[in-house]
Amino acid sequence: MDIAWHALELRLPLANEAIRRLRPVGRRNVAAALIFALMAGSMATGRVSAAGPGDNEIRIGNTMPYTGPASSYGIIGKTIAAYFDKINAEGGINGRKINFISYDDAYNAAKTVELTRKLVEEDRVLLIFAGLGTAPEAAVQPYLNSKKVPQLFVASGASMWDQPRQFPWTMGWQPSYQTEAHIYAQYLLENHPRGKIAILYQDDGFGKDYVKGLKDGLGGKIPIVAEAPYNVTDTTVDAQITKLKASGADILFDVTTPKFAVMAVRRTVDLGWKPVHIIPTVSLSIAAAMQSASLQNVEGLLSAGYTLEGDDPAAAGDPAYRDWAAFMDRYIPSASKSNSLTVFAYTVAKAMVEVLTRCGDDLSRDNVMKQAASLKGLQLPMLLPGIVVNTSASDYAPLEQMQMMRFAAGRWERFGSVRSGIDAGSVSESFKTIFRYGTAKRDLATQLNANTVTLMTGSFGSTYAQIGADLSSVLDNGANLRVLPVLGRGSVQAVADILLLKGVDAGIVRKDTLAYLERKDFANNIRNQFVYVTKMFNEEMHVLAPRTIRSMKDLDGKTVVVDLPDASTFVTSINVFERLGIRPHLLYIEPRLALEMLSKGEIDAIVAVEGKPLQWLSQVRDPNLHLVPVGYEKPLQEEYLPSTLSSADYPNLISDGAAVDTIAAEAVLASYNWQPTSDRYRRLSLLVESFFTQIAQLQRPPFHPKWKEVALKAPVAGWTRFQAAQEWIDRNVPSPGAAAASAAVEVPHASKPDRDDPLYREFLLWRANRLNSKR
Repeated sequence: MDIAWHALELRLPLANEAIRRLRPVGRRNVAAALIFALMAGSMATGRVSAAGPGDNEIRIGNTMPYTGPASSYGIIGKTIAAYFDKINAEGGINGRKINFISYDDAYNAAKTVELTRKLVEEDRVLLIFAGLGTAPEAAVQPYLNSKKVPQLFVASGASMWDQPRQFPWTMGWQPSYQTEAHIYAQYLLENHPRGKIAILYQDDGFGKDYVKGLKDGLGGKIPIVAEAPYNVTDTTVDAQITKLKASGADILFDVTTPKFAVMAVRRTVDLGWKPVHIIPTVSLSIAAAMQSASLQNVEGLLSAGYTLEGDDPAAAGDPAYRDWAAFMDRYIPSASKSNSLTVFAYTVAKAMVEVLTRCGDDLSRDNVMKQAASLKGLQLPMLLPGIVVNTSASDYAPLEQMQMMRFAAGRWERFGSVRSGIDAGSVSESFKTIFRYGTAKRDLATQLNANTVTLMTGSFGSTYAQIGADLSSVLDNGANLRVLPVLGRGSVQAVADILLLKGVDAGIVRKDTLAYLERKDFANNIRNQFVYVTKMFNEEMHVLAPRTIRSMKDLDGKTVVVDLPDASTFVTSINVFERLGIRPHLLYIEPRLALEMLSKGEIDAIVAVEGKPLQWLSQVRDPNLHLVPVGYEKPLQEEYLPSTLSSADYPNLISDGAAVDTIAAEAVLASYNWQPTSDRYRRLSLLVESFFTQIAQLQRPPFHPKWKEVALKAPVAGWTRFQAAQEWIDRNVPSPGAAAASAAVEVPHASKPDRDDPLYREFLLWRANRLNSKR
């Protein structure tokens, strides 16, 4: 019998001792442990499960600050546990009981990481649900996504939970802090357009999200005259409030958690300061914060909500309210109905039950996320009228509407209409930039230009162009970093543009292009002017020709299209033909534009050297055409690598299970060798940091499959790496000593061979010769 103990609160004095003794018992001394528990007192929210993960239960994991600086939020976990008790008493979900395992992380991110690993790896939960706090949940977000464990309905309004492409296993719940701040901005613009704003905020992601949302929503139309941060470890915010009052502001945007909201309210009263005072929804709980601040001190306080208030007499006749009140009385009678956090917990628990119910008998993690991302117009009891839940595969923000509230006569009163914090136009960064342009033209223009990196790619439809678009999609981060991919004409042009064109910071070029330029003496001292950021991927040589052309040697004297003279295919083609002693007649046309000429017999072959699969080549269905094999012959082995094209790459040109030999050239991301003191160096450093940090995302669908070949630490023989890139690798890649130590305790993984290593190239030569001898 596998015993899972979930001790959230023991009412009697021996509670802590009971927990201490119960947790280690495991499968032994169960009877003694149970007797001790009964002697210690009844458990209000602790439970025992006698079954391991199986057909009769659904294990749900959670971390919550039952102690520590954010302990007032612990009621959320207790209410959720009570609601799941209700569901279990009614028969569970599709015949399964919920096993809710909740641990106290004390709002400490390090403990959250430790306990989340325990939940996943030891408790074997299906998912993590309603974990609380921006910093704690951000700390486990990468881990849970790497393990493909749903991190559902995070109890935090950070905008980072709505990033389905980067974190497909994480979803928030409440309106985001930025969405909420947009609603406050709407209210202030309508009612206090001539005011002056002071901001008190928690100095972390939670506080900064609110501040960004307010500033974006205001668009500079109401001045912010002072800002004061505080830390969660601070014992007071008196100095901050004093500073903000001295600024002359008549509006206080108070981004605090309940403990600090109370401090801020009391200090404004002590100073006789009576600003328009807005607090975030996370601190509007009367039981958790307002009563502690003394109710007369909070008259007129403003906030926003999306649920009914537990002490709202106007809601007493609502059937949903009566159901909630009955649940509270029966399952968690010690909790105050005035505490809005209990309503939050009730609604989010109902959403979780809805998702699990929709899963039916398929309780796979994939299906859980599929159902969570398919909630359309879901109306949940205790949400305000007009507020519904909507999610999709591209929208992980379940709630985006709120209503303004004012504290009066001891309770919150809603006023005005339900507002949406999302303006369809506001999701456009360009619209927001134009919106701010009139009020902050010079500063905004400087900020945008300071962190913009221009990347030269390839021609339309090329692999380089797709890679550039992928980089822009993933790395663009507003004013902090903007990546502008520019359509180019290939590797040769990219080299020239990097060296000569104003505003071009980097580009994708072919290694054999650089070698060819140097060998032909087209570029003086190029190795000192050019540096590489990273080896990118290999690009295969595709030779499309009629079936009468059986080998490369058959192209001698024939008419062959080799792309434009500035493109990388052009360089690789003339280099290969030269090394193999083949002298075709060359035409300089884009390969995709030459297809009709090939079909009509006006040319004999098309060469394209790009990362497979090529979109235009995948669409070729002419049975008279095929891909000509390119043997890995000795003259090619110094600069190229052996490769193959398969039926999976080109099912219309290669029969099922067959393959065509070819060679591959290496592409690199390169830049000019800027001095470390220059602004261009700084911009490239921003690109490196963002690119290298997010490489794992680029290596997942829907991005180009060639990203999977990128190995950041792979050297490019004979060339110098950009200094900031090398420094990043030195910081983030273990040293040989550390790697050896790690290998002593971990199962070793096969590493990618260094393709520039002479021994590895000797192996490739041996393999090529062996294959040729078998034909």
